[in-house]
Amino acid sequence: MAGLLSFFVFAMLLSAAHVFGATEYRLGGISGNDWQAVLTEESFFQIQDADGQPLRQVPVRISPFGAGADTLVDFSGTAIQSRLIDPSVNIARADVDASKTEIPLPYMPSSRVLTNSCGQAQLHANTIKLMLDGDPATATFRTFVQRAGGRPGDGFTWRGAVVFDFGGAIPINRIRFYPRLSQREDRQLIESLREPAPDIESFGEDSFLDNFLAWYEIRTGDNSAIFAPDPCSGTSTFLFDSSKRDIGTVATSKRRTVLGDLRWVRSGDPLLTVLKTTRENLDPVVDLRFPTRSTRWLTLRAFPLRDYEIAEFEIYGDGYVHETTYLTPILDFGQAVTWGKIRWQGDVPDGTRIEIRTRTGHTPDPLLYFAPNINDELVSITRAQYDAIDIAVQLLPIYDADNWSFWSSPYEFAAGLRNPDQPAHTWQDGSLLLSPGPSRYIQIAIKLFADFHVAPRLDQLTLQLSETLSAQALVGEIWPIEVNSFEPTPFTYVVLPTLNDDNAGFDRLEILTHVRAHAVRAVRIDGQPVDLDAFVPHLLDDRLIVSFPPLTGSADNFKQVEVDFEVPVLRFGTEFSGWVFNSTDPDQIRQRIDPGNATYRFAGDLLAVNTPVGGDLLVDVQVPEVFTPNGDGINEVLTITYKLREVTVERAVQVRIYDLAGRLVAHLPVFKARSGVFIQEWNGRDEQDALVQPGTYVYELTLDSEEQHTQQGVFAVAY
Repeated sequence: MAGLLSFFVFAMLLSAAHVFGATEYRLGGISGNDWQAVLTEESFFQIQDADGQPLRQVPVRISPFGAGADTLVDFSGTAIQSRLIDPSVNIARADVDASKTEIPLPYMPSSRVLTNSCGQAQLHANTIKLMLDGDPATATFRTFVQRAGGRPGDGFTWRGAVVFDFGGAIPINRIRFYPRLSQREDRQLIESLREPAPDIESFGEDSFLDNFLAWYEIRTGDNSAIFAPDPCSGTSTFLFDSSKRDIGTVATSKRRTVLGDLRWVRSGDPLLTVLKTTRENLDPVVDLRFPTRSTRWLTLRAFPLRDYEIAEFEIYGDGYVHETTYLTPILDFGQAVTWGKIRWQGDVPDGTRIEIRTRTGHTPDPLLYFAPNINDELVSITRAQYDAIDIAVQLLPIYDADNWSFWSSPYEFAAGLRNPDQPAHTWQDGSLLLSPGPSRYIQIAIKLFADFHVAPRLDQLTLQLSETLSAQALVGEIWPIEVNSFEPTPFTYVVLPTLNDDNAGFDRLEILTHVRAHAVRAVRIDGQPVDLDAFVPHLLDDRLIVSFPPLTGSADNFKQVEVDFEVPVLRFGTEFSGWVFNSTDPDQIRQRIDPGNATYRFAGDLLAVNTPVGGDLLVDVQVPEVFTPNGDGINEVLTITYKLREVTVERAVQVRIYDLAGRLVAHLPVFKARSGVFIQEWNGRDEQDALVQPGTYVYELTLDSEEQHTQQGVFAVAY
């Protein structure tokens, strides 16, 4: 009997945890899923009790679509950060056992060496390996055949360029190459090679010093240069010499992608920048040193007048990779879950940054595939059917915007930082997840931006979620959806819930207003007014929260929640996002409201509101005519109130105070802001912190944008 009672109590605890327990998905850190393993393996999320102790783990599977990826990520330890390039390591050292037309470079994951010739790619790859094998006794040879009757230097050789693709932009600052040297005859030259110096015993007995490369060109490009995936993409043009001998092929058609038609790298490609070009090289050992540059692409092209060889071609770098990318696979949580907050731990030194984005969906694949049928009509097909179509005639997939959100804007890194002064399980820190829910699938993209000397680091990223939904579905709309001014406007916000008996229900509605609402006039549940004295609305700087008796289960299904409030709209297309939650949930995880037909009274079915287009960005500046900073505690500061509209990214706002002679009296600290209502204050003191003399002064309020916006006016100081 005691055992049965214990089992019953434990089952009750699990049931409570299912509804209100803290549920977290962790990436990295000591307690989270391994960053690198998540890319290919099943992971898990964890359910905790009210004290943050683990109760159980639930598997998170990987969708077969939208594979994870990492570009130049350092996975050492339990964090991720930008890859640090060791200046003593030759980046161009190849995997000579790879029998492919592209040669892997093991030091840099996803890097490879190719040519811009398709038909003889395998032959050229086998030849190129010899100058990348780390063995100075072997070499890549190029034989020049003088054309009969032609001018000197007019003849035949392999015309293509060697193409290095590092898979991402890495910091390089040195290139070295040389022919085969003799450990006896060229000993002095070998010993003069700067670090890293090759072992003199690795060189051969014979000297081919005179067989150096005299004419060459090296070009580089960063991530902004985008090419097709390989030299054989699309159709090819066959090349022949004057004797009709086949001398190779080059890819000439373009690869269709979402970025447009792409082609492969050309010899002397105009999309790349010339690093070094010469037809007068006299140095058998070329050791180019140059300021560190972020390089994704590097090409080597030779212009031979004679035979030449390269025993070793070496590339060196130094510093952190500028841009590092980590992309999770599409994570499958097995059922629709409600997303709460997102937070992280890490370090972002000055000059670096981390961008974190999310997207959520209801299907395992965010793309839709189409093909023409026998009547030349486009019909939907499966991914397997799409993959079976020849790549040359495949139609580009279409993003499934009905079932997947677009990538969120980057989260503000400081706002999502874990606060070590707060208990972790209470989730008093972090930012609300921007991507909509409930959803079954989520994907996370992280970019780390370093400079060459310092890099950011992300220790752990955590998602807060709930397996139990507040409602099965939530749709909402706002009215009106167009306003004619930027003055406070009365709005009605309607939410229509679909409630099942196994839903948690809700008694709170949160509406993002972007600026402080002036008032909440009424709240109605299924047409019946809520007593606002008993259920007092909360007006915050950028949102409002209203409360009401709980809506739970099928008995409250389709009961409309209506809120009348007043607020100014300062940005075209402002979306009044909304969430519901249950105040008895200690985590208060919010379930997002989708725009839709919540009432037949309004025709908008939207949560976004449009404003007049055009006009000044800096409006409604209000400054009192006089203020008295005399220490009596009344009217001690000058308050400058203003509105910014249509400001979508942070812009600097500056306030300067002048006397009537035009002399600068005070310059308030620069303030950065987006659209909203703001107040700045001046205490009546000048740049030397002394109170100014009584009199009339001029304020100048400036918004720094593409076009500078300025407002000026006068006020008086009196004592």
